[in-house]
Amino acid sequence: MKYTRGILLIALISFGYTWTKRVHSVSGKVLSVDEIDNFVLHQMDSLKIPAVSMAIIDNSKIVYHRTFGVKNKNTKEPINANSLFDAGSLTKTLFAYWALKAVDKKQLDLDRPLYQYLPYPDIEYDERYKLITTRMVLSHTSGFPNWRRFNKDKKLDIKFPPGTDFNYSGEGYEYLANVLAHLNNTKKDSLESFIRKDLYKPLKMKNSSTVWSKKVSANRIDGHINGQVAKGWGISLDNPGFYAAYSLQSEAKDYAKLLIAIMTGQELAEKTRKEMLDIQIDSKAKEKVWGLGIEIIKSNDGKLLYTHGGFNNDFSSGYLFSTDTNNGYVFFASSDTGYK
Repeated sequence: MKYTRGILLIALISFGYTWTKRVHSVSGKVLSVDEIDNFVLHQMDSLKIPAVSMAIIDNSKIVYHRTFGVKNKNTKEPINANSLFDAGSLTKTLFAYWALKAVDKKQLDLDRPLYQYLPYPDIEYDERYKLITTRMVLSHTSGFPNWRRFNKDKKLDIKFPPGTDFNYSGEGYEYLANVLAHLNNTKKDSLESFIRKDLYKPLKMKNSSTVWSKKVSANRIDGHINGQVAKGWGISLDNPGFYAAYSLQSEAKDYAKLLIAIMTGQELAEKTRKEMLDIQIDSKAKEKVWGLGIEIIKSNDGKLLYTHGGFNNDFSSGYLFSTDTNNGYVFFASSDTGYK
């Protein structure tokens, strides 16, 4: 996943951050908080990003949180700390963390075939689907395509024997969501209430939702494509349901609380957290590997950095953190130019 140079610089800055109104970058340069603010505003202007929400984490604490810009480039109404952005695929990390809580509860086994919990009629024609497990779904090794709609016949298929290769897949996450809905005796669109109880409440995440609601409608800002107000692929009043791969609506401070939980092991058994952060499989790019619901970057010094990006066409998002220092950052941008 490639970030713009501006956002990447902020990521690098964050790994030397201390709350002294000064910031040390990895290159040793000292920057003030005001300089960071001005830099972000400059990048927003040059990349035509109407709004940004960003948080920086130092030693497991949120030490910087800023919201910049406007809800809509035409109305110019300023955003605020409660303004919500479409998180896109950052939903996958949150969903993975919640699914791993089900592993802790013994509802799920990482390596038990999912069909044993819930058969999947859409792919029953291919017996290989009976090999697919939670681990494979969360590490993108199920063999499913990203989305069936990209296939010529629009039908779900399996690209390779499950567990043998990497292919980024939203379809796998939706299958797992249906399994978890079945195990909780509910419908997939009702999983938000379980996530709220299991994650939002204990982590004090007050500005997040995986479904459209009155609160989301009141606080969601508009996305932009090619510099104009536009609608992307995310959820909306017309498409309000739960999608494990992309439906989260959130902002940087709230999402940073989830990242801190991952860093410190809140709400997960240590063994399960270790599974999430351990390398499961190499991706196509040699320098990138995957854990469970999270991408892993091998740095030149051998240390691991954890990341994910989100892109629903009209919104962009991303995070990066280190468990060696418990430092990191997360950003949300209301345009297609914040993430490439």
